Amino acid sequence: MTKLDGVIKGARERLREYQDRRVRLTESDTIRVLVLPVLDALGWDLQDVEEVRSEYRHASADNPVDYALFLHGSPALFVEAKALGVSLDDRKPLLQTLNYANAAGVDWCVLTNGAEWRIYKVHAPVAAEEKLFLTAKLDQAEAETGLITSTLSLLSKDRMRARAIDALWSEWRVDRAVERVFDTITDDDAFIRLIAKRTDGLTLGDVRASLKRSGLRSFYPAVDAFMVRLDGQPKPVAMTVPKADAAVAATPPLLLVAPLTGAGRASLMKTGEMVELGLLAVGTVLTIKDRPDSAARVVDGKRVEFRGEVISFNDWGCRATGWTAIQIYKWAVLPDGRLLETLREEGE
Repeated sequence: MTKLDGVIKGARERLREYQDRRVRLTESDTIRVLVLPVLDALGWDLQDVEEVRSEYRHASADNPVDYALFLHGSPALFVEAKALGVSLDDRKPLLQTLNYANAAGVDWCVLTNGAEWRIYKVHAPVAAEEKLFLTAKLDQAEAETGLITSTLSLLSKDRMRARAIDALWSEWRVDRAVERVFDTITDDDAFIRLIAKRTDGLTLGDVRASLKRSGLRSFYPAVDAFMVRLDGQPKPVAMTVPKADAAVAATPPLLLVAPLTGAGRASLMKTGEMVELGLLAVGTVLTIKDRPDSAARVVDGKRVEFRGEVISFNDWGCRATGWTAIQIYKWAVLPDGRLLETLREEGE
């Protein structure tokens, strides 16, 4: 991915120059200067109309998608571009792109403004915003170039052909399910009794306290670590371990995410840590964004009281929305209007 590294570095320099000079790009200029060079570096033949189609319509009644990338004669990836500086948080273009991709049987799509690339899993059974899997920001610090390259390389022709991004998403989905269990495992009496039974003279309280100290949790697979396994060769992986988890050496992807922001970062602060540090007070009333009837009271670091029942934060979010999964930090709103995600970022 040496070529992609160079393109990312060049884009970063341009972005800084545009910002310093307050240059405004049109959508077409953004595509020409920032988007197409990335697609080219990812190995897509921009001159081959059987591989890359611009203004693509799957059905004649559809609005066109900026770019459709084809594998084996079928569209494999949709890319919808906006002008540099345009926010990607507008729900309308996202829904439109996801709907077109779904109708065309395309499982992955990208929304970008040249500086930020958001990668969505079209057929994930969750709300539109929750389909966001990875995010890469080309204007991040120089030290993040390798991380950005690893993330965007999942969209390369070769990696898309090998379905590498599908493999990573499958691991991420499994780890999310396991993490939901880990979030409540210290409250599972059967699990506590099993451990106590296999130890020498420890009480249930001893085991429970030990598990809480250990910060038992699952981590989404890191993009860089995934690439090491995929390529079968060692390469340095930069990791930042939070103070509360200095013994933990595993990192989640961008979720990125960033969404999947910060693909190489260690797991951000959990609700339990927020409560322990006094950032999130017991008794605080939270709501789910845009759902005023979803009010729940914080009981402790792992549970809330919702409609008379004490359940986990994630279970509350799913019940309040009707979804099968939720990134609760992006949807739970504090009384002052901040998201839990903002609170934990401020506490880092």
